[in-house]
Amino acid sequence: MSERALMEVLADNKESAAQRYQRMFVGQTSIAALLRYELLTGLLGPLPGALGYLLRSRCYPWLLHHMGRGTVIGRGVMLRCPGRISIGDHVMLDDYVVLDAKGDHSQVTIGNQVLIGRSSILSCNQASIRIGNVVSIGPFVHFACKSLVEVGSHVQIGSGVQIMAGSHASDDPDILITQQERLSEGIVMGDNVWIGASATILDGVTIGTGSIVGAGSVVNKDVPPDSLVLGNPARVVKNRRKTATS
Repeated sequence: MSERALMEVLADNKESAAQRYQRMFVGQTSIAALLRYELLTGLLGPLPGALGYLLRSRCYPWLLHHMGRGTVIGRGVMLRCPGRISIGDHVMLDDYVVLDAKGDHSQVTIGNQVLIGRSSILSCNQASIRIGNVVSIGPFVHFACKSLVEVGSHVQIGSGVQIMAGSHASDDPDILITQQERLSEGIVMGDNVWIGASATILDGVTIGTGSIVGAGSVVNKDVPPDSLVLGNPARVVKNRRKTATS
């Protein structure tokens, strides 16, 4: 959660601490929803071993908007507002993944045959994250979204990648940056994209189909299809469809 979003939540004196908790974590205000969330995540979330995997696969569909066949949820996975989260078939959420769909209009949608690595965070606030089919997301990846992050199919995202679909206006030096307007144009990745480890993708970027982003690169503008980009800021060093002699 951004500092501004956190301050907005804390400044709302009309809500009790319990109401705030339900809005941010449960996503529903009923006592039944709270009890279901607490019982399932509290008892089954930390449960280790095969028994934990089995019970979560059987019981977490009662929490989520949709959970497909053959999906495996690891130990310590955090689901915030799970009724706004849809997971396809044969998905693997490794231990300590966070899926956060806070905000009445938020939605996290994960396709089929997706792996999300240990301790990765997919977080949106009044926004949407959409992941296609056959996608591998490495450990310690962070999606932060204030509008839209859309990832195509057959995509590989390396460990430690930062996908930042949002920023702050900073034009007025007399106003705290955290109190200025939040800006977000969204991030879109095409199919068959490979994002190298520790790369950063900034707001407003579209990465074309078939492109590769080198490890550690910082991408602040659109990447044409079938391109290899490297550096900070990232620049095109090769078109993958051109031969070495062309």
